[in-house]
Amino acid sequence: METPISVFNFSLKKVLGMEPDNLKKARIKIVYTILLLSILKIVVLLPMVHQTIQQGQLYRVIAALVLYVGLAKYLLYKPAHIGIISHGMIITGVIAIWANLLHFQQGVNLVTLQFVFMVTFVSYYLIDSRYAIIYSIFSIAPLMYILATSGRDKWEVGFVPQELPSPGFETIVFMNFCTMVLVHYLFYCAFRANVTEKEELNKQLEAQVAETKALAESRSVFLSTMSHELRTPLNAVIGMANLVKDTATEEQTENLDILEFSAMSLLTLVNDILDYNKSENDKIELEAIPVSLPDMLHKVCSGLKLKASEKGLDIILDVDDRLKSNWVMTDPTRLTQIVYNLVGNAIKFTERGRVNIRATAMAATEEYIPVQFTIADTGIGIPLNRQEAIFDPFTQASAETTRHYGGTGLGLAIVKRLLKLFGSDIGLQSKPGYGSTFTFNIKFELYHGAINPITVKPATASTLEGLSVLIAEDNPINSLLLVKLLTKWNAMCVVAVNGRDAVEKLKQSSFDVVLMDVHMPVMDGYQATKLIRELPDPVKARVPIFALTASVAHNISGKVALSGMNDYLTKPFQPALLFQKLAPLNKFREGSVMVG
Repeated sequence: METPISVFNFSLKKVLGMEPDNLKKARIKIVYTILLLSILKIVVLLPMVHQTIQQGQLYRVIAALVLYVGLAKYLLYKPAHIGIISHGMIITGVIAIWANLLHFQQGVNLVTLQFVFMVTFVSYYLIDSRYAIIYSIFSIAPLMYILATSGRDKWEVGFVPQELPSPGFETIVFMNFCTMVLVHYLFYCAFRANVTEKEELNKQLEAQVAETKALAESRSVFLSTMSHELRTPLNAVIGMANLVKDTATEEQTENLDILEFSAMSLLTLVNDILDYNKSENDKIELEAIPVSLPDMLHKVCSGLKLKASEKGLDIILDVDDRLKSNWVMTDPTRLTQIVYNLVGNAIKFTERGRVNIRATAMAATEEYIPVQFTIADTGIGIPLNRQEAIFDPFTQASAETTRHYGGTGLGLAIVKRLLKLFGSDIGLQSKPGYGSTFTFNIKFELYHGAINPITVKPATASTLEGLSVLIAEDNPINSLLLVKLLTKWNAMCVVAVNGRDAVEKLKQSSFDVVLMDVHMPVMDGYQATKLIRELPDPVKARVPIFALTASVAHNISGKVALSGMNDYLTKPFQPALLFQKLAPLNKFREGSVMVG
């Protein structure tokens, strides 16, 4: 209750109107009811017994009257102190029980028993359970003493003590029962109101949770859709830039490199947003693939060397010799993403000096090898008070950093979330002006199987002569890119503008492979694949089908496999990767022709 109440307040309604909590309201009502009925009992009782009551009892009754009036007025003035008032009222009841049993009456009567019951349950209604137990024990203890000392055969409850003749005794008993009933009723009403309120809040919470889930789902769908819409033109931009490079002059090649770098930067931004969205929804699942850590780290550093050399920075890679002879089981895509983000950040925020990447093997066993990764730079550094915040999404060390270096602030947030999937966390040591050092440890399972690394030849010097390809693609730019790329490799191409068209063309002619876009009008790639697998011609029904999709849904691989497709490539793809998928098919076709 924030608004102060006047010392002259006599309105219980005003006090209750300022208290929003039902249980607190009930406690105030219970205390006020007990005090009011206690005052009423004394006021009614005194005229009846003032001539016969003992002087000591009279003083005790008058003192109780003054105390109860004072507590009632204090409750209307300081309802926030209801705990103190409750303790005072209950302690008075306990003292009255002890006085009745051990001093004034030295025996048990109905009124005393009523006081014991009221002290016990009122204690639990009004105050902390620990104190309620203590007060209950203190109120019951004298009763047990009387029982223990008087003997069971002589122990009985007296009804009309000599100190309180009729009708005073009957009046007190009746009003005590009324107090018990009212207290239980008030607490029950408060309990029901509280339960009803909680049920209503739970319904509101469930509605909000459902709304939040719907919003999250719609956001996920929106981002997935935007990803598809952004990746589709990016596929054409990056693909055409690669295609034109073969015949471009030196100056044109330089311009195409700038174009490709800008497109890849945009693609990285799109990937960061989508990866963060997937990590928020726990939709990232790690793969387990045999990986050579030295080769992976070398590829990452090679890919960033151009960026570093433009700033005059040295990239120094130091890989433990024990890792060069061992392959590990891990998710190369996600691990590359972690290292790429950290090294890319180090280059971004370093103006002069170097960036060190170190991978150190720890104490290995026959099954596992822990590895510590360290990425250190000589860059601008991070103030101590911002070293936690930089791992929050959309956050950088300062507004000046954002203005000067750009970026979304998502890279480190994604790194931290990906490392959690690996069962690791990231450490940071940094000092402004002296650079930063990021470290993380990952425990890898050792790979003991046969290793057959695949070397992909550059697409520009490769051929797929004689391979017939059916391209199912509704986007004319992407289909044109595929035609140009495959024609350069001497493959034969036919284009279908949707899934139904692809099924019809396959019925009419035979193809060695189908490149199937997933999202198409009339009939999508999944439906078309299912129809192809049901064709009566077994050769056509088993034709290899590779999905080409701009979708980055977390379950895309499952959908591809479920529909009957053999594999998939995510747009925008590198020409070398497409060649890697198609080359074995061409060799198999050539082998079949020679056997035939």
